[in-house]
Amino acid sequence: MAFWESGAVLAGLFVLSMLGLASLCRARIAAVERLGIPDCILAGMLGLLVGPGGLGWVSIDSGVLESAVYHGLALVFIAVGLQEAPAGRKGGGGRSMAFAIPFMAVMQGLLGLLMVLLLTAVLGAALHPGFGLLLPLGFNQGPGQALSMGSAWEQSGLVNGSQVGLIMAAMGFFWAIVAGVPLIALGRKLGWLEDPGRSGTAPDSQVSAQSDTLPDTGPGGLEVLTLHVVFIGVVYLATFGVVSALASGLAAKPQLAAMIWGFHFLVGVGLAMALRIFWRRVARGGGLPLDTGLLGRIAGLTVDFVTCAAISAVQVGVLRDNFVPIFVITTLGGGATLLFSIWLARRAFPEAPFEHCLVLFGISTGTLPMGLALLRKVDPQFKGPAPASAVLGAVGALVFSIPLLLVVMPIPVGQWPDGFPGAVWLCVGILAVYLGVIVLAWKKLGPLELQRPFSQLWPAPELEPAEGVHE
Repeated sequence: MAFWESGAVLAGLFVLSMLGLASLCRARIAAVERLGIPDCILAGMLGLLVGPGGLGWVSIDSGVLESAVYHGLALVFIAVGLQEAPAGRKGGGGRSMAFAIPFMAVMQGLLGLLMVLLLTAVLGAALHPGFGLLLPLGFNQGPGQALSMGSAWEQSGLVNGSQVGLIMAAMGFFWAIVAGVPLIALGRKLGWLEDPGRSGTAPDSQVSAQSDTLPDTGPGGLEVLTLHVVFIGVVYLATFGVVSALASGLAAKPQLAAMIWGFHFLVGVGLAMALRIFWRRVARGGGLPLDTGLLGRIAGLTVDFVTCAAISAVQVGVLRDNFVPIFVITTLGGGATLLFSIWLARRAFPEAPFEHCLVLFGISTGTLPMGLALLRKVDPQFKGPAPASAVLGAVGALVFSIPLLLVVMPIPVGQWPDGFPGAVWLCVGILAVYLGVIVLAWKKLGPLELQRPFSQLWPAPELEPAEGVHE
């Protein structure tokens, strides 16, 4: 019995059981299949229902589930960082997605902070700026990052920050499903959907996580899966060492030290990419002895586990205590994300615009796996260009996302409460300028065309002049 007292094993088995039950429900119940809810999210809902945050039928330590989400986030980023970058394709979808993802994050952060100021004025009590900043973290970055940063911001006064982050992420999943599935039906009805069969061949293994060859470890060598887990584990151990050293150097500033621990996933992906570059140079052009498809499978397994654990760990009491700000911010954030996804589709993605619209909306409310889950409803075999655009864009988006996370977001949180509301207004101004910079760079480097009229969500395609006709 002593070996079970930590609760970690029971929590892990609980999550796996919920994943299995969700998969069984989807396979056996036609109504569940028609809803189109990904198994990992359905599993989280079931876990929330029977777990400590719901009916309490199963006694699981929610702190253990939160820990799994925190560590799982870094493991996903490390697995992605160890992968070889996929080759691009024509059409500019990958470049456009690399701008679209941070555009959505900045827009959500700007809207979230404005809602913080508005709610403060209406309710008559200052609202922690973390509520507004957790909108892009929960919607655009996912439960792991929202929990990580929410937990770090508890040091600055955000009560139950980790739970608020999880709830924001859960509301993002809710928006992805409740708005995403009707969006697919609307696209079919209005003829926005392009035939995936005309879009080319299936994308490479980075998206489908399929592989024809695996590295040969030789007789008596490690099992191939073990080798991949070893690389991920070693990078994560190095991540712990780097973050520990940085946090120790900031011991006199506990708020900054806590934020360093919240950014552990960025350190992890940085070390993973550095290891890949270093190995290539040492091996004179040879890459890591790892298979991109298998790394994708490990990342996918972790995402499934983390998503289920994150939703299961939500405490309904925290949602009840913060219902007004969470409801207002996520409702406006979800609606704005939906409208911008549709508005940008024809203007930013010349090829398969509606498929890119679905992916962008899913990524901006429930991370990359949700975007691909929505896309699978219209392109089951991933034959179109949108999956590759999503993968390329997710990597390229880090260029604009890292300054947002490391420089902009700490401003209002670090100056709470003494700097409120001045620091929030300063951050609003910076985000507005940053949004303009992204749009200008997007128009210069990507296929963004600000087609008029701006009031039209889905403008008609521009007709090319007939041969021999000159304007």
